[in-house]
Amino acid sequence: MHQPTLSALHPILTDLGLAAPIVITDIKDGTNRVFRIDLADGTGVVLKQYDEHYKHHYVVAGETYAERLLAKLDLPITRYLLQDESLTRLPYPFAITNYLPGATVKSLRDEPDIADLYRQMGALLRKLHAVPAPAYGQFGPDGVIDGKQTNAELMRSGFAYHFAQFRNFGGGEALAARLEAIVADRFDAMTWSRGPVFAHDDLNPNNVLAQRDASGRLLLTGLIDFGNARAGDAVSDLAKNLFNTEHELPGSSPFILEGYGPIDHPDPEGALWFYTLHHRLVMWWWLRHVGIIPDGEHHDLIDALTQMADEAEV
Repeated sequence: MHQPTLSALHPILTDLGLAAPIVITDIKDGTNRVFRIDLADGTGVVLKQYDEHYKHHYVVAGETYAERLLAKLDLPITRYLLQDESLTRLPYPFAITNYLPGATVKSLRDEPDIADLYRQMGALLRKLHAVPAPAYGQFGPDGVIDGKQTNAELMRSGFAYHFAQFRNFGGGEALAARLEAIVADRFDAMTWSRGPVFAHDDLNPNNVLAQRDASGRLLLTGLIDFGNARAGDAVSDLAKNLFNTEHELPGSSPFILEGYGPIDHPDPEGALWFYTLHHRLVMWWWLRHVGIIPDGEHHDLIDALTQMADEAEV
């Protein structure tokens, strides 16, 4: 991706009625890089870059729709000042957003009162899940793209695709067949859903910011990165949050669940187990796809999926 320059950003920010940029700081590397832009008046904004993969998959437009769904909530979230996919002002799709203060929850992991932040993460997720969506599926510029009317319909097509990818990337036929049988046996009961809601789908300790207030208490100050946001089932989104956060911050799950409160499902523990299987399956083949797990290298996710199969078959 390209390194932005002050001269290229100056007219863009001027058109937005903002002060001149004076410092550019790279704050997130990866496929879509993120930069903090300090302005001459002491304020700041954020520049997000998107590659062609993100543009093709409606991520740029989908983030705008996600923000609109959350507009009435009193939450410190990313607000989009500009999104531009034209490639006329910068040689890549980009967005200019507000700047949210604070450090990532992951960076605060050693703070003695970190459990309080985990509870706040659970409460934040609960607020997001109170926002209804029109159907199940991926966000586009004006709603849900090819929306599904039931969670079962969405999950059936999703499992079919992800098991195919699992096999394609070498997950093994024997394990795939065992897991497919388990999913089929539990599918109807576990995919029960109250209805489609706002699902962040990546609410992990790297995407939640916090800092101490005047009294010294750690408080959440921002929720960022809506690139994965979609309309989905609340329990599935909660399971992914627990899966991701527990991986980064072991021991966080009980506090997140405490903050989240009652889980709206006839079998809460069974549903969390079911969706955790799904998220582990997806995570393994995706990490293989992007090369983080090299071809032929064993990984703990395979052990975890094997253990889940063993547990289910007892």
